[in-house]
Amino acid sequence: MTNWDINDIKLPQEVKQTDWFQEWPDSYVKHIYSSDDKNAQRHLSSWAMRNTNNHNSRILKKSCLGVVVCSNDCSATDGRKIYLRPAICDKARQKQQRKCCPNCSGPLKLISCRGHGGYPVTNFWRHEGPFIFFQSKGAHDHPRPETKLEAEARRSIQKAHTAVA
Repeated sequence: MTNWDINDIKLPQEVKQTDWFQEWPDSYVKHIYSSDDKNAQRHLSSWAMRNTNNHNSRILKKSCLGVVVCSNDCSATDGRKIYLRPAICDKARQKQQRKCCPNCSGPLKLISCRGHGGYPVTNFWRHEGPFIFFQSKGAHDHPRPETKLEAEARRSIQKAHTAVA
């Protein structure tokens, strides 16, 4: 059932089946989740998203921040590229870009998301009765960043190495 828009005054309530939660929504997609879905309740996305101003208080709007990459295009020992999660706040993101790559110590750079007509991909969330409606506008034009769990694990390993050194 996709004949609705997140901005509609009235959203469908005759939903026969809700969707499985999508951790990496991409492209112009719509999902209807159960209001009992814990991931949907938390507005979870593995893309690095931040809350952005929305003039409709009933709709939560989140915009993609892109991905932080190594300027040297290095790979980790397992062959994977370095795709770091951008910091959410502007000041922390600027500071992050002045740091070195955790793999090769090269400079880091931010690849901004421009997958929605030159603007960041935007996700919208709206709670209505027994459902949580989700709509994504735009297709990500950059690699997937590490997940929050992967970022936390990497930082704890780095702290352990620093403490030993």
